[in-house]
Amino acid sequence: MTNEANRATKEVISGPPGPGLPFSTVIAYGDLVFVSGLVGRDPVTRQIAAGDVRVQTAQVLTNIQAQLERAGSSLDRVLKATVFLTDMRLFGRMNEAYVAAFGAEPPARSCVAVTALPDEQALVEIEVIAARSWSAQ
Repeated sequence: MTNEANRATKEVISGPPGPGLPFSTVIAYGDLVFVSGLVGRDPVTRQIAAGDVRVQTAQVLTNIQAQLERAGSSLDRVLKATVFLTDMRLFGRMNEAYVAAFGAEPPARSCVAVTALPDEQALVEIEVIAARSWSAQ
């Protein structure tokens, strides 16, 4: 096999979430899946999940799970997550939903406070990098 045949290629799993937005929602590259930052918007009603940051975080992670499944992955294969909070005082409640979703073996994570998110109703946004499959070692 040549080096050309061994190279991974970029695959758009889910394109821009709306017209005129210059990014893809999900990209795969080989066995890695990159999910852009998602918020807690219900995919059916298009409304931000009613409630506090814990409820929004649970919806974000449900949305991420759905996108990962489209790419042949799942939450249990997330390697790295980045959490954006509009107020770091919300960390504890966000973390309750996060722990419930990721359990005893959570991914690596960064959490940063931001002054605002593009979606004005959102309190939290999360992006992830996941594996499509686990390599045998």
